[in-house]
Amino acid sequence: MSNFRAVVGEGTAPLTSGTLLLVPGQNLRTGLREFRERYPGFTSLEEDLLTVASAIFACDVAFKRGEREEITRGIEIHLPVVNHAAFEAVRGELELLLWTLSDDNWTLVFHRTAGAPEAKQSWPQPAGATILFSGGVDSFVGATELLSERGVDAVQLASHITGNRITRQSQENLAAYLRGRFGDSLNRIAVRTGGTKKGDYSYPADADREETQRTRSFMFLAIAALAARRSGHKELVVIAENGQMAIHLPLSPARIGAFSTHTAHPEFVSRAAEFFSRVLDVQFTVRNPYLYSTKAEVVAKLPTPDRAPLSSSVSCWRGARVFSASNHCGECVPCLVRRIAFEFNGINIAEYKTDLFRKDVPSLPEDDEGKRNIVELASFAYEFATRSEAELAFRFPDIINPSFDQAQAIQMYRRFAGEAVTVLRRYSGPTKLLPDLPKKRAAAKKGGSK
Repeated sequence: MSNFRAVVGEGTAPLTSGTLLLVPGQNLRTGLREFRERYPGFTSLEEDLLTVASAIFACDVAFKRGEREEITRGIEIHLPVVNHAAFEAVRGELELLLWTLSDDNWTLVFHRTAGAPEAKQSWPQPAGATILFSGGVDSFVGATELLSERGVDAVQLASHITGNRITRQSQENLAAYLRGRFGDSLNRIAVRTGGTKKGDYSYPADADREETQRTRSFMFLAIAALAARRSGHKELVVIAENGQMAIHLPLSPARIGAFSTHTAHPEFVSRAAEFFSRVLDVQFTVRNPYLYSTKAEVVAKLPTPDRAPLSSSVSCWRGARVFSASNHCGECVPCLVRRIAFEFNGINIAEYKTDLFRKDVPSLPEDDEGKRNIVELASFAYEFATRSEAELAFRFPDIINPSFDQAQAIQMYRRFAGEAVTVLRRYSGPTKLLPDLPKKRAAAKKGGSK
């Protein structure tokens, strides 16, 4: 395990060799400026939480993971906070929350800094919902559904932006559509946070940074929770993420454990609700309305007239690194899941740098990443199309978790398997990866009767 250390503070802070210094307003964007523009009269607790969350996200990106058994990191961060007692009281919860999210060992050291802790306040209490608005398909569908059900005055969009131009433009385009659809009074807050090289203050260059960004959903939720508290949206802070990517079962044994992300996993969502409720002294309910829906089922919820903006959404893990006219690589797992969901619903968009579905996949080199992903996805679909629940629980132990219903999750993945097979069989290359499912199922039954 690789170990890293960071200190958040002024440029005069004493440092040990190898320690990353993060200075708010210099090489650490905390988002306070954008938050203050939207909500004047910020409190010390709001500033503290933005600093803590942005520092965690900046360190997650700055410290590159190793390979194989070195993928897990040990990260120690020293953080100055005015509301020292509030953060010290939840330090253990936060470290566990971050471990659940990123599979890294986090050590947070809070230091008391000058200032007045936030006084007890009475926040507004109108009914309403704040939804994380990422620029992806699911959050767009979730926002459209909420706005249709509750009206523009009862919904707030919360966005986290970075230097990623593709994602930022996607959010802007989809938000513009929603304003045209539901009215210019649509409430949205967009906050930029993260590390950046500035003057004498260093930060790793793009090529040296970690690409997974697993703590981004914590940063996202911090922005949403602060905005929800200001707006009185105590009822819920919404994460809209299809069940495939929320529960996120590893496609193969090679992706088990630290190799699989949990950015919207229900266990993380549950722990996040408890943490933000305690630290902000407001009872939040964080829910995912699409936990037991496939991505194709989420897309199907969108009325046909509202589907045109889907071309502006971004799902690709490499969106900012796809140097072409397309925003999608076409080879990563999110791209494959997106394409299956779209085409299952009759939506065909030429948006992929690599049209993997039209390649003769079996003939591709063994080290081709796209081949590996689609082969494992096809095998995953086969397993859920043919195996019993007991067999699936043995082969995919992550399906056993008290934070979600195992039977509903399995049924969701079975439906995905059917969707994947339906779409992949339309292409000669991917078809070669799919066994004859009815015959295989019959053979399995016959063998089990002996």
